[in-house]
Amino acid sequence: MLHVTVPQIPGARVRSRRAGAMWQVTAPRVHVVQQLAACSVGVARISDLELDVDTWSPPVEGWIGRPGLPGITASSFERRGSGARLRMSMLTPVDAGVLLAAAVRVLRPVPTGDIGPLMTFCPGLPVEAAPLASSIVDVLTPEETRDAHVRRCDTLVAPRADAAPDVERARTIVVSTPAWTRDGQPFDVDVDPTVHRPLGRRSAAGTIARAAAAGDQVTLSGPGVSLAIASEVEPADARALRGTGAILTDGPMPLRIARQLTACGVVVGDATTMLPEPDDALGWQALSVHERRHALRQFGPSAALDAWPSVSVVLVTNRPDHVEHALRQVSGLRYPRLEVVVGAHGAVIDAARVREQATEVPHPVTVVELDSSLTLGEALQACSDRAGGALITKMDDDDVYGPEHIWDLVLAREYSGAQVVGKALDWIYVESEDATVFRPTYAAERYADFVAGGTMLISRADLLSVGGWRPVPKSVDRALLDRVLADGGLVYRTHGLGYVYVRHSAGHTASVSDAHFLTKVAQQYPGLIRHEAFGTQDGLPGWMQP
Repeated sequence: MLHVTVPQIPGARVRSRRAGAMWQVTAPRVHVVQQLAACSVGVARISDLELDVDTWSPPVEGWIGRPGLPGITASSFERRGSGARLRMSMLTPVDAGVLLAAAVRVLRPVPTGDIGPLMTFCPGLPVEAAPLASSIVDVLTPEETRDAHVRRCDTLVAPRADAAPDVERARTIVVSTPAWTRDGQPFDVDVDPTVHRPLGRRSAAGTIARAAAAGDQVTLSGPGVSLAIASEVEPADARALRGTGAILTDGPMPLRIARQLTACGVVVGDATTMLPEPDDALGWQALSVHERRHALRQFGPSAALDAWPSVSVVLVTNRPDHVEHALRQVSGLRYPRLEVVVGAHGAVIDAARVREQATEVPHPVTVVELDSSLTLGEALQACSDRAGGALITKMDDDDVYGPEHIWDLVLAREYSGAQVVGKALDWIYVESEDATVFRPTYAAERYADFVAGGTMLISRADLLSVGGWRPVPKSVDRALLDRVLADGGLVYRTHGLGYVYVRHSAGHTASVSDAHFLTKVAQQYPGLIRHEAFGTQDGLPGWMQP
């Protein structure tokens, strides 16, 4: 057996065989494989990998990911007790970090279909680079001379600022402790979205736990939870905290742990923190979602990479009296890389008038004139064909959207890795009753087969790969979800905050009655709910005006 110096990752074991061409790896969880992949960049070139993960479960039964690596000549996957075994063989040897990254993509859902920062990885990366492991496809080697006539790197990911000084790049990301830097600008990257995420969290209030901090260790105790967290919130900790709504501490908590807990959806505070009443579902949801948005947006790797994808809103309307409302909704969206494509569907919609009204929208707007003979699916496809964003999201012309709506979808896509994300149908305005109901009948923050149709987000590439929107007059949303699931993709349902489905008394296409939406109601509010999370605190939509 040839000895190969490999990174010492707690819990991981690597044995090098066949003159170094094969690695046999055991790891307790996929998270450790991610760490090993990042730290193995530049260590060795291998052609075969045999990986055993002690504990592994798919996001949905029967799912397995795609390695996304050319040159694989043989592969096998099998469940082994509570874990899994994966084997892969390459036509020619590749960097060990590249092959381990392919294994990560098989075992863990990762976002696909959008072009983020094209990254080249330098050897010597620390475990802190683990959140980037699934993106390892290109490794810089000292002897490399290929493509000398073009810029070698878009984004160089390196352990030091002075790494590869002769390599031309657009920018440099230095991954280190305590902070990452992008071209010298520091970023606190304390949150790993593959670990610190609200997966499995309920929309209603959770229990309250207490925390005691000693150095970099935090002890948590409360109803259903007893944990000792040392330096990092581990995947098992995140799972154990799904039912915990808030953690209160009597003293300072390590900032890194507090941010990770918050990204998991737990509210972190002290004795002075004002918490909602136990039965205030809206209050708890608004507080939790606000805090987790901040943690995921400010302290995750995408902030350091400046990697937030561009998004196109696709909005088709054939109702002139709803145009003003629809444009007001997209005007309130705060996502920075956003464009809007409005489909003026039929002769009753004055496209010129829509363009005039759209000048007030603070995002680029394209108005597409659509013949009334087109089905809804064909109309959506025509608008999607005109969209320029890496991601495409569908909005309806009469529903209500909060200012952070797009952010919620983008973040959910990042931490779920699903091909389609959308919101739970939690909040419904029933016009016949002039009431908004909170009806959390579909559990949020989990992989599912249903999301609210007016909230669906998918990458342009994934939409293309499943044949686009089906050319049908109705059930367009269901048709897309079925196509994605049949193709082996995933659908993820995030929380419903910031979206109100409007059930008009007439003119809807749904087959169920108003009475259906008035069953299993947890809370009811008079009129359209007024709250900043929905962007309704300052006035009523146009269609509600007297």
